[in-house]
Amino acid sequence: MTTMNVTIPRAVAVPRGAAAAAAVFSYLLGALSRGAAVRQQRRALATRAAEAAEVRTLAMQMMKEDRRYAADLLAAADRHELG
Repeated sequence: MTTMNVTIPRAVAVPRGAAAAAAVFSYLLGALSRGAAVRQQRRALATRAAEAAEVRTLAMQMMKEDRRYAADLLAAADRHELG
């Protein structure tokens, strides 16, 4: 005959302050996530502005050779910067 010992773990009480700590952690995590989203959006806007500035520089260089093409480049830079 084979015997088997089964141990049943005792129920552990939730530590004091665990619910409050979880709420604080959740709030901080949410704040960091919102901050990261804002930084990412600002970075994207800065990148768009830099790209538009490069296109405008090219347009100014092309102004002497072909005014219509330069005007198209300037308009495209404006559209790109606005999104």
